Amino acid sequence: MILRPQAQESAMVIPTKYEDPLGWADCVDGFIWVVKQTDKMHIVPVKTIVGPAHLVRENNAGSDRIDSV
Repeated sequence: MILRPQAQESAMVIPTKYEDPLGWADCVDGFIWVVKQTDKMHIVPVKTIVGPAHLVRENNAGSDRIDSV
């Protein structure tokens, strides 16, 4: 009997935080800026994701900037 592994879908989770300590909008452009916390990123199975999530393409996940929606 030959056992074959099943494919699993995984996602890289990169938490974000407000760039401004209080989370206020920028006084020049009015945007609320966030930055990636790359030191806290981890891999999770896709089935465990519950709630809102912003999914980005694989090639954008490693960049320092947040993509606009």
